[in-house]
Amino acid sequence: MVTGAGSGIGRAVALAFAREGATLALLDVRENAAKETLALLGGRGHAAFACDVSDGPGVARCFESIDAACARVDVIVNSAGIDRAPGDGFEKLMKTGQQLVHMSDEGFQRVMAVNVNGTFHCTREAVRRMQRDARPGSIVNISSIAGLSANGSPHYAASKAAVLGLTRACARELGPHGIRVNAICPGVIDTPMTAEVPEFALKALLAATPLRRKGLPDDIANAALYLASDESAFVTGQWLSPNGGLVMC
Repeated sequence: MVTGAGSGIGRAVALAFAREGATLALLDVRENAAKETLALLGGRGHAAFACDVSDGPGVARCFESIDAACARVDVIVNSAGIDRAPGDGFEKLMKTGQQLVHMSDEGFQRVMAVNVNGTFHCTREAVRRMQRDARPGSIVNISSIAGLSANGSPHYAASKAAVLGLTRACARELGPHGIRVNAICPGVIDTPMTAEVPEFALKALLAATPLRRKGLPDDIANAALYLASDESAFVTGQWLSPNGGLVMC
């Protein structure tokens, strides 16, 4: 299963997993985008579903539909995420250099709801099925270098740091059940999300990146393949950060 599968990193992950023989359940809040990814996969048993991951009951209903379409859940990649929302003060940031003091409760909560609550909702439903079937599994959460360095908007950095905490806590609890949980912290990746970054900010980020370029969605997809596969069978509670050297830990 891949959330946020309609574009960017999520779509690249879906295509990479399909090339390795996986059968995909594609989730995206935009049904047409999920179906576009499905068309790229060429059928072969894959399925697409409209799902707002921030809606817990809606996620549960979506998983019931997935149960009918797919034999089991072995892997989930939680890629759905946003970096801004109405009322989050981004426009003021561009004018004043400040965002926090202009951020509404609604703007803050929407980013947290998608990035943190969404990861929780989908992880919970996937684990319920892995345990029901008494099967091992792998969960891969897409965080961000903002979760490591706090270099980003307050709500986005907080949400991505929370994803890392959730990853580690779930890894500790689920390890005895044979379920591994890891995270990926991408740097600046060439996706529709980074296309909205102001040019001056993007130039500064790339100048600070030793490899002097944006990453590609496939760079993240390859990391997800590793964490989902048996090649990482002794890896859990960890994070990988394909970021071109922008953040070194």
